[in-house]
Amino acid sequence: MILLLEPQRAPGFVSGGYRYQDEIMPRLAARGEGERRAIAPRELPAVVARTRQERRDTVIVVDGLFIALTQEPLPAEVTALLHVVPGRTPWATTPPRVIATSQRTADAVRTAVRSVTVVRPGLDPCFVPGPARAASARLRIVCVGTISPGKGQHLLAASLAHSTTAARCELVLIGDENEHRDHVAAVRVAAKSVPLQVRCGLSPVGVASELQHADLFVSASRRESFGMAVAEAAACAVPVLAFDTGEISSFVQDGRNGWLLPPDATDAEFAARLAQVLTDPVRLTAARSDSMRPPLQTWESVARSFARACRA
Repeated sequence: MILLLEPQRAPGFVSGGYRYQDEIMPRLAARGEGERRAIAPRELPAVVARTRQERRDTVIVVDGLFIALTQEPLPAEVTALLHVVPGRTPWATTPPRVIATSQRTADAVRTAVRSVTVVRPGLDPCFVPGPARAASARLRIVCVGTISPGKGQHLLAASLAHSTTAARCELVLIGDENEHRDHVAAVRVAAKSVPLQVRCGLSPVGVASELQHADLFVSASRRESFGMAVAEAAACAVPVLAFDTGEISSFVQDGRNGWLLPPDATDAEFAARLAQVLTDPVRLTAARSDSMRPPLQTWESVARSFARACRA
């Protein structure tokens, strides 16, 4: 049996890491192979100790988010599920076994762990190209991710508002708006006259529908461990503008189906590239035609790979 321990979260809150766990754990539970339990961060050591005593044959997997929330090393003899590189050291009592959701995360921790296996996210079948975009007076720009300082929506909104194309653009932000309400308000102010819609709590099918009606997908985050939302946009044949973080360059080729900026590019460089893209409709059309489907498994296959990694 695999027991995944994850931090408690607010109802309806979704992130890339939680989405990953929402997809794989119900599949393992349906086969009697896995169980997921949400606990308060302070309970982690006691829950791990109790599980070891009562269920000695259980593989205990701990969400790496606990590292940031507790400021304590993970307990010994657990498998760490890392969606991002831990931001401090030491982050584990002893070198743990690790399942990483991206190659970059795996490479960053390899020398500090006992073993590491990469199990990338999956791709839902709903993320496919939509019908041809009809001519419209407005360019529809979509961004997916929790609306927060680290995701860059403020930079995106301000860059659009100050561009020469502001009058013919609209911005759709898809993601949780409850965690950082003050920041959401600041993003609305930064957008100025650019029409702004915020969509919260959408299902994957709902997100796919929004992407299929987009002219451009923008990821303004300089720190993505994988870039799941970008992969989904690429699968929908939406041209992408993003910082080259995580594994984004494996499904967005600069100058083909999108445009990539180095993570250390300045805000001014980001705004200039965005303006350049939006004023070149021919290149936008060509980028849509040059779409490429990310080389990702189905979520069912991911769940099986995750179970094998846990039992290895």
